[in-house]
Amino acid sequence: MNILILDLETTVQRVEGRKDNSPFNPFNKCVSAHYGFLEDGNVSVTNDILFHTLLEQSVDYVTADHTFLTESLRKADLLVCHNAKFDVLWLLSMGFTIPDKVYCTMIGEYILSKGQRRVISLKESALRRKLVNQKKVHLVDDMFKEGIDFSEMPLDIMVEYAEADVKTTGELYLSQQNDFQKEENASLVPVVDLMNEMLMFLVEIESNGTYISLDILEEVERQFEQEKIQLTTRLEEIVEEVMGDTPINLNSGADMTKVVYSREVVNRDAHRQTFNIGTNAAGKSLRPPLMNNKEFSDAVRSTTKIVQKTMAIQCMDCNGIGSTQKYKKKTVTKLGKKYLVEGEAYKNRTKCKTCSGVGAIYSPTGETAGLKMIPRSPAYASINGFKTDKNTLKVLIQQAENSGRDIAVEFLTKSSRLNAVTTYLDSFVAGIQRGTRSSGLLHANFNQCVTATGRLSSSDPNLQNQPKRGFPVRKAIVSRFGPDHLIVEADFSGLEFRMAGELSRDSQIIADIQNGKDIHKQTASIINQCSPDEVSKDMRQAAKQYSFAPLYGGMGGGEKPHIRKYFSEFFVLYSGLKEYQEKLMSGVLKTGIVQVPSGRQYKWDNVVRTRNGRVSYATQIVNYPIQGFATGDCVPLACIRALKAFKESNLRSKLILTVHDSIVVDCHKDELTEVKQILKDAMLGIGDEMQTRFGYTPIVPFDIEISAGNNWLEQVELVLTDAT
Repeated sequence: MNILILDLETTVQRVEGRKDNSPFNPFNKCVSAHYGFLEDGNVSVTNDILFHTLLEQSVDYVTADHTFLTESLRKADLLVCHNAKFDVLWLLSMGFTIPDKVYCTMIGEYILSKGQRRVISLKESALRRKLVNQKKVHLVDDMFKEGIDFSEMPLDIMVEYAEADVKTTGELYLSQQNDFQKEENASLVPVVDLMNEMLMFLVEIESNGTYISLDILEEVERQFEQEKIQLTTRLEEIVEEVMGDTPINLNSGADMTKVVYSREVVNRDAHRQTFNIGTNAAGKSLRPPLMNNKEFSDAVRSTTKIVQKTMAIQCMDCNGIGSTQKYKKKTVTKLGKKYLVEGEAYKNRTKCKTCSGVGAIYSPTGETAGLKMIPRSPAYASINGFKTDKNTLKVLIQQAENSGRDIAVEFLTKSSRLNAVTTYLDSFVAGIQRGTRSSGLLHANFNQCVTATGRLSSSDPNLQNQPKRGFPVRKAIVSRFGPDHLIVEADFSGLEFRMAGELSRDSQIIADIQNGKDIHKQTASIINQCSPDEVSKDMRQAAKQYSFAPLYGGMGGGEKPHIRKYFSEFFVLYSGLKEYQEKLMSGVLKTGIVQVPSGRQYKWDNVVRTRNGRVSYATQIVNYPIQGFATGDCVPLACIRALKAFKESNLRSKLILTVHDSIVVDCHKDELTEVKQILKDAMLGIGDEMQTRFGYTPIVPFDIEISAGNNWLEQVELVLTDAT
């Protein structure tokens, strides 16, 4: 087998402070390619090809002739790179033909990590494996800091740096292959093959891009901005009501602790140590200490104090301006005596020591300020006091509703919405605007090696974490072919629930799936305390957040009694799933390993059963197998099959996205029937694909929904028939 090891060096643009080395940025250039064949366990003499440089430089072993690279790629049976998607995208953008098989050493390292979050850069991977030809970063680091990129760098230095990368990548590939041959890793081989094939699907959708209507996006932005103003105004009114004159910054964690919990941290170091806040040497979050209720209450009282309402009084020392003017002292001699007098004023004013520079003294009124919410455990502690993130706010809202505290419910609900709207504006609207090229296309970056489970993530912008239904930003994603063409989305139906039944072999789950039972409607009927026939479409949609929460270790804590009832009834109904989860945890206590039918493995170190009977990492242990098998294995199988069919059909329609458990197509209106059939065959045929790849035959049937519309938001479900 001819194995070609390759590394490209490119320029990196900065877009609004962010690094962008994408080939879709017209200002980026591929500077050089460095490559060599793997022969007898070593990389052959590395070839260096120059594509672009700003300086007139001459180095004998660098050539501008691309013919040899073209021939090397044609000759190669396997192309090996670290972060191969990046190199493949660049090669394709320059007109090169890619070998049929690609292997990414970053993916290999990721799979071998078995779900453990470790740094998998080339440098860190080489250091961890003690490889000889490590990247000589010292050659270029200083130049990078000075803003000198590869196009301006002395070629001899750049070549030495890049050749080291090629040799290290070759050594890393060989080291990984040795690991895959070990008995404990044999099951991982089909998984790494799957992910490397999925890499080419991601290359396809990133190359195709998603067409954006910036006019529609601007309208969505205006709506969000208006909502943000309204929310902020009302929150500030509530703050004034519950805090008095105390100034509050809604973006400050410390200030939000004052408002929500009526407490203020008095000693941050003691607070951090008491609640074990921060990360360890490996960068993992520290686990909060085990405390009973009294111990926790004592800890809260020892590191925080109650905040009182205040009344602002103008500071007389600074006359309410918040600062005082100071003058330089100088010596004056008069009548033979020396006097110290004020001279030239200092440039910067000095804050008033009495009012701390705000111009007012905030006198306590003796009345407790804030909403007086109570943190329930050390898990609530944060660096600035106590948590006010989305999940915490959800629990606190329920607490406030149960106690009939309307003002707290309103503040917490509106705070949660403000956080969401701010995220929508900053991450989605601004991210899409920033990334959309002059062509109207957005080429989002999809990442295979970020999450612990194997599911995809995305960046620039993060399309994976946007709300799945009813999100107005989706309206801006339209067809590149024109307004009368379509965006088509094919979505697996209840994939996580089906995979939970598959893995647990719970007879009731399997029966419910085979009988076509609407799980979301069942959930909604329990939560809303009504019969299934009375469940509305909105009630069903709202219930989805609870339907499968028990699959991932959710217990319904902090929820309303009838919602907690659902959680308890879930495991009574699906007792086989509960037994499966217990079996998983018992197995991890013995071996530290969970393996799913694809062969993918997850590993946990130092798993113990705590004194309250729970197993450490319990949520991850029950979550990872289901989520990983569903979105890390099943969805890629469907994507790969769809890509193959699109290539064979030579359609004008374009594969553009995969989000969660769906595949999205920019569909030419004349090809709707063909696109529907391809998606149907690709997604419903993954059972056969599992048998071929993994030697595993699923017992649970798969189901899909296909919808279409002139944008990604306004979609109509399409009827699927055998003929489609």
